[in-house]
This record gives sequence, structure tokens and C-alpha cells, in this order.
Amino acid sequence: MAARNRRWRDDKPDETPEDVARREAVEEANCHIQDMVHICDYFVSPGGTSECISLFCGKVDATSAGGVHGLAEEEEDIRVIVVPFAEALAQLQAGNIRSAAPIIALQWLQLNHDQLRTRWGAAS
Repeated sequence: MAARNRRWRDDKPDETPEDVARREAVEEANCHIQDMVHICDYFVSPGGTSECISLFCGKVDATSAGGVHGLAEEEEDIRVIVVPFAEALAQLQAGNIRSAAPIIALQWLQLNHDQLRTRWGAAS
């Protein structure tokens, strides 16, 4: 899953939210998105800020995912872990995920899991 602010980088004004999600997936997780589905755009705090998040679900080869990633010049230290779908949902159900973007993304994935597996040619 990738969540990106529409005004993510002023130094790259021509980047679309999809471009940003693809770039950030490589920079922050060393994952190359093969196919991407737009989940939604939402305001983080309507009335409090104009920040809008674009949320995507991307197909990646996660067989070698994991480790610590990020750009040194941005002082990023991002730990990437891969968990099975059922475990991610269990963590969500247990209340262990407390950030809006992954909550929305996992709930969307739960609703659309079978359709994605059909689209991406994976057995259910």
C-alpha cells in the first residue's frame, strides 16, 4: 500500500500521485510496483488542513522485501516487514494499527482481495 500527499514535493510539480507512489515504493521499501489500483483520495482532517492523501494498492514481488530502507539525504530509516494477509487483518482487528492510511488500505483490501487476485492472476 502506498499513501501520498498530493502536494508531496514542490521540487517535482509534474509528478502525479501515481508517480510519487511508484518512486516512494522503491525509495522506502525497495519494491517495484508492477500494477497499481487507486483506492481513494481523502482529506486527512477536513476543516483543519487541506492535506489530501492519495491511497493506492500495488502489486509487487515481495519475495526479497524486508530490511531497512530510505534516502540518507532525507534521514529516512524505514523498517520494512512482510506479513501474510491474514496476519495483517488480525493486527487490524486487534487494534494494533492506529494510522488512518493503513487502516483504510487494509479494509479496502479485505473488501477487494478476491478481485485483485483474479486481476493479478493469483489463486485465492
